[in-house]
This record gives sequence, C-alpha cells and structure tokens, in this order.
Amino acid sequence: MAEVRTVPQKGKKLISYRYEALAGQGRLVKGTIKAVGEIEAERLLIGQGLTPVNVEVVPSMFSLEEALPTFFKVKPEDVIVFSRQLATLLRSGISLLPALEILHGQVTSSRMFKKVVGSIITDLRAGGSFSQAITKHPKAFSEIYTRTVTVGEQTGNMEMALKQMADYLEKQGVIAKKIGGALRYPMMVLGVGLVVGVILMTVVIPQLLGIFASVNVALPLPTRILIGITNILTNYPLYFLIAGVVLVVLVLWLLKQPAGRRFFDRMRLTLPIIGTPILLGELARFSRTMSMLISSGMSLQEIMELMPQSSNNRVIRDALVQVNEGLVLGEGLAVPMSRISIFPPLLIQMVAVGEESNTLEFTLGVVADFYEVTAEEKTAAMVGMVGPLSTVIIALFVGFIAISVLMPMYTLTGAF
Repeated sequence: MAEVRTVPQKGKKLISYRYEALAGQGRLVKGTIKAVGEIEAERLLIGQGLTPVNVEVVPSMFSLEEALPTFFKVKPEDVIVFSRQLATLLRSGISLLPALEILHGQVTSSRMFKKVVGSIITDLRAGGSFSQAITKHPKAFSEIYTRTVTVGEQTGNMEMALKQMADYLEKQGVIAKKIGGALRYPMMVLGVGLVVGVILMTVVIPQLLGIFASVNVALPLPTRILIGITNILTNYPLYFLIAGVVLVVLVLWLLKQPAGRRFFDRMRLTLPIIGTPILLGELARFSRTMSMLISSGMSLQEIMELMPQSSNNRVIRDALVQVNEGLVLGEGLAVPMSRISIFPPLLIQMVAVGEESNTLEFTLGVVADFYEVTAEEKTAAMVGMVGPLSTVIIALFVGFIAISVLMPMYTLTGAF
C-alpha cells in the first residue's frame, strides 16, 4: 500500500485519507494520502493519473474526540443560527469583521463553536478571507458550505449564500430528525422488552420452573422449551456476555471497513418498512442540495464533485461518483443516472426535463419538495406499522411465557 505525502498548506491541518483508485489498464491500487479535505485528496489523486474509487478518512486508533463526540462536535443548529444572524447583519450594512465580532460575543450555547468564530475573526484580522477562514474548520463547515460561501464571496452575494446554506441545513435537519424520531419509539419498546425478558428468564422464571422440574409429571412442550432456554441463560451467562462483546466489536470493525460500511448502508436502504423513508430522505437531500448549489452560481461539474459529500451513505456516494464520471464523459446527468437502480424513474425524468429546458434548478427544487413530503408521509406510516408490530412481538413473547407457566399448573392440578 503506497503512501502519498503532500506539502502542508499554511494554516491548514492535513488529514490522512485511505483511498482506492484505478491506475492504467483498470488496475486497482490502494494507499493513503494526506490533504486538507476529501475533494483536495481526490484532486491530488487525479493529478497523479489515478481515478478515485473510494476516499475516506483513516480512523485513528484512539481519539478523545471520537470517543466523546458530543463534547467536541459543532451542532448544525449553531451553524444555522450563525449563518442567519451573519446574513442579517450583512444585509443591515454592517461589514463582515464587526458582524463576526458581534456574533462572537453572542455565542453562548457552544464553547467549541465560540472558539471557531474566534479563530475566523483572527484569520480575517490577519488579512485572510472569510471562505479561507472557515475552510480550516471542516467539522463545523462542510465542503459544500465552504464552496457555496466562496462562490457568494466572489460574486458579492455572500449574504444570499449564507441564507441559502441556513435554509438547506435546516431542511436537512428536519428530515433527519423525523426519521430518527420515528425509529426511536419502536427501538425503545423493543429494548425495554428485551431487558425485561432477560430479567424474567434469569431471575423470576427459574424459581417457578424449578418447582415444575422437581415434580415427576410430563411437562407440556412450551414449558420444556422455556426450561431449556432458562437453563442455557443461567448456566452459561459468561459465554453470552463474551458473544455479545465479540458481536459488538465485530460490527464496529466492519463499519470501519469500506466493504462492511457499504453492506450496512445498502441494508439500511433495502430493509422492509424502514428502508423506503431512508431512501426518500436521501433522494430529497440530493435534489435539494443540487438545486441550492445551482442557484448559488456553481458550475455543474463543480457541483457533482461536491455531491458525494452530501450523503453519509456509501451506496449513495458511489452512485453520485458514477454520475459524475458520466458527466465528465459528456453524458449529462440523466443518462448515467438511468443506469443506476438507486435513482427512481421520476427523478431521472425530471432531471432530463431540466437539462433539456435549462431549468434544472427549478425541476430539482420541485422533486425535492415532493420527496420531502413523501418521506414525511412514509415515516408517519412506518411509525404506524413498526409501533404496533413491536408491541405484538413483545405480547407474543409474554404470552409464550404465560402459557409455559400456566399449562403445567393445570397438569399438576390434574395429577393431584
């Protein structure tokens, strides 16, 4: 595995990326590269004659920020409020540096974000631009954010760019919260049911079943099954604990691997009931991001270079990389999208219409509205199905235990 070293850029921290790329004659090569961002890493690879297939951050062995991300990451809500307030101050006629100084004094919800704003102010006082300053803080401002603001800064429409990004981040947050909130209730119900079941099987049930096992009477099949399960849980608890730890470690390790991450991401999109809202949310994000970036004045090629970063799902990112490759070959967007099953016919047709009529921004905005509404409806329907389904599963489990305990009582009554 080759390692590519780059010359550090002044004021910017280099990040290690693990890559898979195609060399001459389609040969797959792997290695690591250091760059200030994922887009820059891909450009460095292209400059070396390689075609990037997958580029991702090399996970560290241990990082306090990774172990306790809540204490270090900047919340999207902080960035949204900051963007709206900065846009308002700029629109009122206040210049950039005084506006940032005002906002720096008002940031109280996050110490981390307050440091970020203070660093931006320091860079501006040193003669840097706003877009260059926020590029140093990728955990607060994504590549899409920085590129949009850069275009706004160059065209004199930074106020509009900030407002667009605030609206964009807000809508993405709403979709993510609705899907996450919909999944939270059934997961909590199943989790509580599992904990209660384990307590019953290891503490309460053994005492009752011990009485049945000591009586020389043929026990019903459900009771014998329950006794067998209880004996396994009570006699071999250490094995189950070890198996659980191994399973968790294995899943975490697989999530760190590109192939494993793709497998789990694909499974999320194809799961019954749950997969459809997640896929619709991803399609809504893609359409909204494309529409927003087109309206900001960026070229289609620049936009498609950024689009893979709009999703955390590897399957979606791979699909967007393929679309970008087709765009580079002069096929446009609709043609390469039609070859990828993840994109539905409606989206492909609307993109084709937008390309032919030069109204891609408008048509993608319409599609984004449609998918956002549909994702919300599907999410509500999913809650209506998953909630009762989880209740039925717990009811069946409790019913099985009740039958297993009550049936021997009737048998013992008849025996005496």
